[in-house]
Parts: sequence; structure tokens; C-alpha cells
Amino acid sequence: MPVVFIDAPPGLPPKKKTTLMKKVTDAVEEACQIGDTLIFLREHEAQNVSMNGVAQSENPRMKELL
Repeated sequence: MPVVFIDAPPGLPPKKKTTLMKKVTDAVEEACQIGDTLIFLREHEAQNVSMNGVAQSENPRMKELL
């Protein structure tokens, strides 16, 4: 059974979460063909994540998404 951990910002609408998990499951199933893919979606506040030293709460793309 493949296990996938996705770290994402909180606040994604349920429909987007469902789409994300479905597409990841489909990709894993296509690559591994094992079945029973288990996904854990871990949510992290944008102010607790940085990229290139900039908090994601200050990232315009992240602000637009959330």
C-alpha cells in the first residue's frame, strides 16, 4: 500500500482537496499499480512556512490561492 504525505496550506476548499488527492492517487496508481493508496493531507499555516527566506503568508500567489 503506497502512503503519500502532502503538506499544504490550510484553507483550501474541500473540492480542491478532493481533486488534489484524487489526482495524486491516480498518478501513484499509474506508476505503482499496487492499489490502496493512502494519503495524509497535513496543513501548515502560511506564516509558518517560508520559501527562499520569505514567509508564504507574504507570497502574492499564496494570498491569491487562500
